[in-house]
Amino acid sequence: MDDLSLSRSSSVPLHAQIGQILVELIESGKLAHGERLPPERYLAELFDVSLAPVRQAILDAVSKGLLVRSRGQGTFVRTPGLDEKISILPSLTESLRDQQVEVATRVLRQERVATPGPIARALGLRGGDSIYLERLAILGREPVALLETYLPARAYPGLIDVSFADHSLYGLLEERYGTVVTWAESVIDVTHCTSREAEKLDVPVGEFLLRLEGTAFAEPRKPVEYFRVLYRANRVRFHLESHRKTDGVVRLLTAEEGKPAAPPPGKTRRHRYGVA
Repeated sequence: MDDLSLSRSSSVPLHAQIGQILVELIESGKLAHGERLPPERYLAELFDVSLAPVRQAILDAVSKGLLVRSRGQGTFVRTPGLDEKISILPSLTESLRDQQVEVATRVLRQERVATPGPIARALGLRGGDSIYLERLAILGREPVALLETYLPARAYPGLIDVSFADHSLYGLLEERYGTVVTWAESVIDVTHCTSREAEKLDVPVGEFLLRLEGTAFAEPRKPVEYFRVLYRANRVRFHLESHRKTDGVVRLLTAEEGKPAAPPPGKTRRHRYGVA
């Protein structure tokens, strides 16, 4: 970051000039994705300005999605967002690995719980506990998705003690239990971030999130997993592969149907997609 000069006679404010220079450095690759930005005081000395225009330029770049601030660590060049393809049924970790994206998974909760009623119905359970797994997907230094999973505890003994830090759930189910997840029924909608979710995803309370919720199956129709994934809407895009069929593609929901609940069998739109 040498030979960077500002025009004092220009009608363009100093912070806007600094912001444009930052954009050019990022687009040219001189500031690489995931790279930490130099301290504000260093930038102020470099541009020969006070701290105020530097801070404003950084705030503007953050609001545009070019930079991301991490508490106690600094400001970083934002890494590219996730592209999720819904035409197939990969696990989240496998999907990102195929895109050569380095994503870390942090396990927040892994415990045996009483199965909530709607989830028990989705899994075809008449009783018994579930293994509840809550994980955070982190891209670079930034959380991008919160994953919740319920699996029948009786069907997968010993799963509660497995470490998922370095394992794909679907891969583990296949290797250890011979269960191959092949398809899913799921619904995608938009929701607001609660205070609990905001803390984990590092976004403001009330922020819009993309929610993917449904049930994954093994053939012929064995419920394996109930999942709920909350994606940061500004960090994820969904790729849809569409084919013309005689059945409907979009179905309007009543107010009752629109409530978060287990997707019932029948005419619910079927997406071949999973999230483990």
